[in-house]
Amino acid sequence: DSKLPSAVRNTLLELFGQIEREFENLYIENLELRREVDTLNERLAGEGQTIDGAELSKGQLKTKASHSTSQLSQKLKTTYKASTSKV
Repeated sequence: DSKLPSAVRNTLLELFGQIEREFENLYIENLELRREVDTLNERLAGEGQTIDGAELSKGQLKTKASHSTSQLSQKLKTTYKASTSKV
């Protein structure tokens, strides 16, 4: 099926598994943080309070998300380079 040597193929499968687990963890963390933000916003709204800058615009959220995405991307590149140099 695959033309890759089994050792290289196994290494790739392990790395892709690690990437998938990292994305799952980030997804779960993101969901939990969104719930927490929603809860806090509801509590503030219920108390009739607002805090300057408490609610971020979608543009600000995208900027923050792309920053953390680029950090993850750099981490993955570094891990990939390190693993391929071993092969």
